[in-house]
Amino acid sequence: MGATGHAGRHITRLLLEDPDTQVNACARSEAKLHQLESNLASARGSLRTTAVDVRNEASLIDVVSSADLVVGATSRSTHGPVLASTALEAGSSYYGVYLSDPEKWASLRRLHESCIERGVMVVDDGGCHPGVPAVMVRFAAERGGLKEAWVGARFGLRWDELEIARETIDDFLTEIQTTDPSLFVDRAWVRGYQHARAFDFGMGRGAESCIPMCLEEIRELADSRTVASTGFFIAGFGPAVDYGVLPLCVGLAKLRRSWATALLGWGLRRFASVEHHGVLVLVAQRASDGEPVRMRVWHDDPYVLTAAPAVATIRQMASDPRPGVWTQAAFVEPVRFFEDVNQMGVAVGLDAL
Repeated sequence: MGATGHAGRHITRLLLEDPDTQVNACARSEAKLHQLESNLASARGSLRTTAVDVRNEASLIDVVSSADLVVGATSRSTHGPVLASTALEAGSSYYGVYLSDPEKWASLRRLHESCIERGVMVVDDGGCHPGVPAVMVRFAAERGGLKEAWVGARFGLRWDELEIARETIDDFLTEIQTTDPSLFVDRAWVRGYQHARAFDFGMGRGAESCIPMCLEEIRELADSRTVASTGFFIAGFGPAVDYGVLPLCVGLAKLRRSWATALLGWGLRRFASVEHHGVLVLVAQRASDGEPVRMRVWHDDPYVLTAAPAVATIRQMASDPRPGVWTQAAFVEPVRFFEDVNQMGVAVGLDAL
């Protein structure tokens, strides 16, 4: 679902690198599906397309009923629980590339017992953000206990050249409004933007300040007692957007949501357009000797950086099924995960691991 979107088409392409895979690419626009079909004409796997709207329950059930796995990559994160529930009813597994949201997880967690009973999987918070930060921590922790582990991320897009759905911008606005700046420090939670940290993403910019953003997978890390201190941080869009456009949009959203969404889209196109890039950096410290550990995952195209982890996870769902409700970061086996994303073109750099 959402196969013609920026991430969806890369997920489709990478899935079809396996000649034994059969993909039914679904989206609302028949014209875009025909274009996708043309672009992937030489793919090794089998591709067919179906025009379907997630909001049309009858057509959605019809498509899902023939699937082993339903992949959600649409422009609305609220589609996640709908697709998961529909897949579960059909006896299919579900994987979603959506933002981390407490309401979404409250809905998905309620499906856990039914997933166990039916022998299917529900995996969400897929892609790279969320999806990769806690896997980086788990990967490093498997090679020796960690005292602390911090992950920073920086993403750049040519917003002025991209066709971004209004629903995607609206979802992004919701993420900004609901951001939880919480970190796990010395086995206790602290909260606040004053806990910002600087990360050097290896792009010649030096250290950049990043704000804390709690993800479901970070909460799972804290619950698992994997590390005493951990958290996720995200870089901004530059002063004009960070200190001008975003605060104005948050305030305006309380009066007229549509205006706030339009303003945010304009601000990103006008002030935040940069060359494509996506980088995640882990900075950690070993518990035994305080030795520093660093790991870097990056790709020139942030949508490939979303798609490759998605396909790596889907492959593990197919080969090593574990019924239940999972975040991507908790589901995957880290070594195989990073081997797969690297094979798909995502660079993985390790230091002192």
